[in-house]
Amino acid sequence: MAIPLHETCDPNKPEEAFLWALVGLPGQRRAPLMVHPDVLRKWSKHLWELGFRHYPDLQVHEYHPPARGHGQWLNGSGEWLPKGTPRAAHSTAPNIAELTTHERARMIEQLRANGDLAHLVDLLELPSSTASAGNADTVIEDENDLPR
Repeated sequence: MAIPLHETCDPNKPEEAFLWALVGLPGQRRAPLMVHPDVLRKWSKHLWELGFRHYPDLQVHEYHPPARGHGQWLNGSGEWLPKGTPRAAHSTAPNIAELTTHERARMIEQLRANGDLAHLVDLLELPSSTASAGNADTVIEDENDLPR
């Protein structure tokens, strides 16, 4: 679920009218939403039913979602900044298909060095005692070799 932003919330729907304003509340660091967005929708409706309304002319801060990482409600790197502050460009991963062979090789080196590929197995590095493909007739020559 994405972080609710002012531009993505319908100001005429009580469940969304204040949803964006409940993101990244003061007092909590690195946590845009302390409760699930479905609960925030109920809180937004509650504020609506109490007569709260948004006056954009009086707004002095605006929420800037995270520029890096996935923009979902658990990503806590966004922040409230003075209204009108330019938003940082959203950073995305490069399109691998657009990279040269050298650039792809360099990216693989960096991923290996960082440990991001440590979970992968290089078949050339497996010991010769590693299981191999076959069928029961060719692998088991003696019934005494069967595990009990």
